[in-house]
Amino acid sequence: MTRGIQPKTIGKQVGEKIDFLREETAALLNEVKALASLKNIILESDINFVEEVKKFEIYLIESALEKTGGNQADAARLLKIKPTTLNAKIKRYDIRLRKLYNIGS
Repeated sequence: MTRGIQPKTIGKQVGEKIDFLREETAALLNEVKALASLKNIILESDINFVEEVKKFEIYLIESALEKTGGNQADAARLLKIKPTTLNAKIKRYDIRLRKLYNIGS
């Protein structure tokens, strides 16, 4: 047994590290998916700039909302935009919070 460190403490630390690595791995996979979609955009000959920007904004908003559990104020802070701007984009792009994050019923 290690001196001064209780087995429960070591177990908790290991569990926290595993949780952290799971979250980081999920975030990394999301980034890889985003990059893969950008690769497809570059390869196409006719690109609708406005439509591609819209898709990217939706992806960023949904990712921020997912990371914050649907909390718009926290998502806005994460994206470094005003909550009113985020809310306007959610409405403009018709992002369904209830469906995605089980908000309300």
